Amino acid sequence: MGFREIFFIALLMLEPLAHADTLADVMDPSTYIPRSDATLNIALVDYGQEHTHEDLLRIKTLLEKRFFQATDSMIKLNVAITTNIPYRSLISSHPEYQLPNITDPARLQRLWYYDFVNENIMQEIYDVVKTSLSIGPSLAGLDAVATITGAQFDGLGFADGRIAVTESPREIAWALPDGGTTEIVSDGSVVDELIHEIGHTLFLGHTSTQCQKPGMTYEETKLCCAASDARDDVMSYCRDRKKVNDTDFFFGFKDCQLRNIKNLVIPAMLSGGGWMIQNREICN
Repeated sequence: MGFREIFFIALLMLEPLAHADTLADVMDPSTYIPRSDATLNIALVDYGQEHTHEDLLRIKTLLEKRFFQATDSMIKLNVAITTNIPYRSLISSHPEYQLPNITDPARLQRLWYYDFVNENIMQEIYDVVKTSLSIGPSLAGLDAVATITGAQFDGLGFADGRIAVTESPREIAWALPDGGTTEIVSDGSVVDELIHEIGHTLFLGHTSTQCQKPGMTYEETKLCCAASDARDDVMSYCRDRKKVNDTDFFFGFKDCQLRNIKNLVIPAMLSGGGWMIQNREICN
């Protein structure tokens, strides 16, 4: 932990807060903490200790850089805290849990979460973070918690209130007879998913939703995405995640979402206004 992080944490712990409705109280605080500039203060957490602290610091650097660029330099992301937190539930306490052709305890740990926690992982992370000595005392001064976890769930990422989570590593097709594979996720892919989920913690919705209607065929979705102005927005399921790399390509917020950020999100951040921003422009 560097000097900047230590100094920021000290401020969070000492500065009196006018708002009782903060992340220390609920997962979805109804208002922002007023501020003098458009800086979003978050914690970056590895839940499950699947990554080293050095991994987290490397991801932090890329996340801060790309989020600033993704918002057209309108919102500065300050990862004030980086920490590794162990799983609350350990596979060693569940020796009865077995899967065909999978004996690796690390994989069984990740897949146990899929079977018994799944999308409730965000509530578990929030509960654990609140009692964590590395984050808990500072939680009232943070806007969001971005989490990387090996705990598997139905989807690459989720957000609930101000808690964002993405899978890394990812377990692929483990129900197949050969046990499937484990995908080691690149920093660029992790950051792409985190930017998407942090967008949700800013109460931004998906774009190109007209291309994800139930019953649409693959070809219909493909044609719809090709015609969508917001297809390459980081909040769009139309974006081609395979294009993302660690060096020079990532997805950002496009014109429609940039207007939502400029006209609605940033004013709310600066004034301490409502988090559930109303009258958002629909980005198709």
